[in-house]
Amino acid sequence: MGAPIAKALSQVFPVGVFDIDATRSDVVPGACWFSSLEGLAAVSDVLITVLPGPAELRACVPTAFVHLRPGGVWIDLTSGDPALTCELAESARSHGVGAVTAPMGGSVTEASAHALVFYVSGQDEAVARALPILEALAAPGGVRRAGERAEDGQIVKLLANGLWFAHALAAAEAMLIGTNLGIGPDRLHDLLRGSAGGSYFLDHHLSSLLDGDYLTTFGIDRVVEELDTITRMRDSAAASTPILDASAGLHRAALERFGPALGELLGVRLLEERASQRLRRTS
Repeated sequence: MGAPIAKALSQVFPVGVFDIDATRSDVVPGACWFSSLEGLAAVSDVLITVLPGPAELRACVPTAFVHLRPGGVWIDLTSGDPALTCELAESARSHGVGAVTAPMGGSVTEASAHALVFYVSGQDEAVARALPILEALAAPGGVRRAGERAEDGQIVKLLANGLWFAHALAAAEAMLIGTNLGIGPDRLHDLLRGSAGGSYFLDHHLSSLLDGDYLTTFGIDRVVEELDTITRMRDSAAASTPILDASAGLHRAALERFGPALGELLGVRLLEERASQRLRRTS
């Protein structure tokens, strides 16, 4: 996601980029490539991180705070861990750096089209400085304020993802039942998406599955990582979550079955395998 975001921002702002993979130095034409994160931070007023997950965030960001100019702003677009975000935001503030969390919803396609959704949180002054940047990347109405604590955006984004993962499994189960009882997959999909049981997954992603796409831009190991974080959030909230727990269990089984492969819908693939049936278009 970092490359299309940097490309989109370079149309509006001067942009410098860094990636641990030096072969990607020419991925963003017109952007200034830096050979180290520290070098990039030292000349930046705003540092944006777009990383795979919490482990990568913890590994690199604290070093950047030391070099980022006092009065600068850190904007994190990573879907991470609220506890880690809270810790890193406090570290940023100790270096005179404002912290804004804006985990995003959307794909590479939405990033390239300036059509992402952001769940934004942080102190008002830092958020005000981040808004022009986020609005340059967002769909109309796509910048959504989650709260003043840095971790609020992460909480909302993780819960949204947890619901999506569960919806995908539930929709696949319904589709397996209906198609086995003789209703064509396209007809059933069309009827369900317009029903009381409709969902964002049915509206936007089931068609990809029916075409044989298990959404291979995101790994099943990352799905499980996020669901494990939600489990820790559940424990902190002293909540009972049998439905989300069931979803997490099946996704963990998919990780065991397929390994850390790319495929956000490998949990659905596991359901198909157990049913000895693939959900595919018939025409």
